[in-house]
Amino acid sequence: MGLFSRRGERKAARAIEPFTGMDQLTDLQAPPFGLGFRREATDLTTGSTPAGRRYRKFRYAYSGGLSRFSGSVLVVDLPFSLPDVFWTNASRNRAGIELGGRIGCLQHQSLRVCSADEKVAKQVFEAVADPTMDLAMETHGPVDLSVDRDHLVAIDVPPSDQLPEFLAGLDRIVDALSTAVPRRLNLPPRIERHGFYGHDDWEYQLQGDRALVREFGLPVRPQGRIEDQLTCGCAGVRMVSFNYTWLSESAARTQLTRGMVMDSDRQSEPICAFILDSRLPDLSLNGEELGAVVKLGNFRFADNFQLRSVDPQQAYQLFNERVQEWLLETHPYGWTARGNVIRFHVPTHDASVVAECEAILHGWLDRIPPASREQLGLPEMPALAR
Repeated sequence: MGLFSRRGERKAARAIEPFTGMDQLTDLQAPPFGLGFRREATDLTTGSTPAGRRYRKFRYAYSGGLSRFSGSVLVVDLPFSLPDVFWTNASRNRAGIELGGRIGCLQHQSLRVCSADEKVAKQVFEAVADPTMDLAMETHGPVDLSVDRDHLVAIDVPPSDQLPEFLAGLDRIVDALSTAVPRRLNLPPRIERHGFYGHDDWEYQLQGDRALVREFGLPVRPQGRIEDQLTCGCAGVRMVSFNYTWLSESAARTQLTRGMVMDSDRQSEPICAFILDSRLPDLSLNGEELGAVVKLGNFRFADNFQLRSVDPQQAYQLFNERVQEWLLETHPYGWTARGNVIRFHVPTHDASVVAECEAILHGWLDRIPPASREQLGLPEMPALAR
């Protein structure tokens, strides 16, 4: 779920499907699914485990952003449902699992079980510990498994000659899990679509609205494009994030002779911004040089952040002691507020970066005193979701 509540009305968005071979995988939404801007599934085969459970096996890849994945995946249908839970005896947890919310892990020896639900993590750990370690010994390698609602997902499946034993091992894990599943679970409804993990409220477009170039005051560049646009209409806040790309000057000069454009010919600028229904005094935190430097009397804060504002008195309220201590704990990306637009200064365009900025904005506004928030017309913040 997103951090802000939805607006009462939402304009329709036309999503351009960037995903190849994904038509049969809309029911899979936890990592490695729900990550990256480019997703591809190939070599899909189906079959049954020794116990008669349906499985799908395929090659899966995602890219476009900070992380990427490419490997074999096997998905077994389950006769029950669980909240997302991940376990492995590999050295690292599966990428992206933290995007679903605050997550905790239980570990004994090399086996580690992670879930946002501590009770579920403990029950799953007790159930799968022995059959998972047995499977790891049989396959002579790390095991990386998860439950995605009513599917058991296995990453880096062994080669075909070891597949029968691997499927039998997965059956034993499913049998062990079935005895540990909590009864009367109230899981939220799931909309089957290719979204972003932990952010059902985000809308995605491969090619975004070129009007954003003018809206954000970006220079008009040769073959400029708005790519991988993420938007979210929320109560009092509209999120807009995208990658602005254009043809480099050297590529523009050689294009006529070469006759083609490659990815390396394009330069880019990431944009991550939040547009409020209300206005703030122009200010920046490790951002643009505007107004005057505001000294809050906190030497630790001054060593880590430069706060500037056209209204220093208001800045004292917006960056009170509670805000300062929180910023020193979180060390967020800097941002600049001009009028009703808050733009974060991010190094790249990535769903995890956008999620972090969304959480930063929520955390900041939530710590502003109610009187100041009411005076500025800032949105009322819901309870923290993460």
